[in-house]
Amino acid sequence: MRTVTRGRLRAAVPLALAGLALSAISCAAPGVAAAARSGSLGPTVCPAPRSFSSLPLFAHVTKADDVMVDSSGNVWVSNVGGHKVTELSPAGMVVHVFRDGQNPEGMVQLSSSTMALANQKSNQVVVFNTTTGASTLWVQLTSKGLGVDGLGVEPGMLLLPDAAGGTLDTVPLPPFSGGPKTIATGLGRPVDATPVGDGTLLVSVENAPGLVRVNPTTGTVTAAAQFTSTDDVVVRNGIAYVADNGGGTMSAVTLSSGTVTTLVTGVKAAQGLAMRADGTFLVVDEKSGDIRVATGC
Repeated sequence: MRTVTRGRLRAAVPLALAGLALSAISCAAPGVAAAARSGSLGPTVCPAPRSFSSLPLFAHVTKADDVMVDSSGNVWVSNVGGHKVTELSPAGMVVHVFRDGQNPEGMVQLSSSTMALANQKSNQVVVFNTTTGASTLWVQLTSKGLGVDGLGVEPGMLLLPDAAGGTLDTVPLPPFSGGPKTIATGLGRPVDATPVGDGTLLVSVENAPGLVRVNPTTGTVTAAAQFTSTDDVVVRNGIAYVADNGGGTMSAVTLSSGTVTTLVTGVKAAQGLAMRADGTFLVVDEKSGDIRVATGC
């Protein structure tokens, strides 16, 4: 069941949601929370590249797209074409399947019972109740073209790549004190964003250069690495882990030098990427529907 209240933009959602903490990042998924923490590195040793098919299989979800690990360790998988969101246990077993006819995409945990969910068909972000599956409109984007894809988070702010508009926006997290603010333009098609830890943000884009760094104060955009087309990005300890859809890989980018190291090859449609509490990564191949476990640097 899916209930959405439609409108152009709501700076606040019903009072039932008002109890969500402003510091939603503190209860966010382990992969998201870890992405907000990074620091300097000494010499880093990365594992040798492995083929996607050789990695341990976590789960199979037909046409899996984005993936999120919540604070309890459960894994959420969106299926754009199949119009559903699947909740998996930490062991990869199906817990619940929710229908969503608006082409669900990116996910960010807001509280123990809610998450922000990008709906690509309607180009909006909703607050999704992870217990009931009910949705309430949060942000309605007005840009034309294929709608919002991935979402990111930093303390106090939702990072909202406006994929059709080519901009990166920020929106205050609960208690919803304002609407979107554009902090960078001219990005092409941005599809995910995450904080680096030094005040800048990384944005993955489905066009060259693939991964860019944004200064949210000045709006300056610089290339962080060279890829054809990327999807999700996660930062840990000064290294950006990237689902490289154009190259069919999961790669690690050492942000201090820009060095790119390939960790996983042979991903036919590299889409979702999330980090678990143990530091391993879940890598999604949309074409096969396989979600496999990879090791970082």
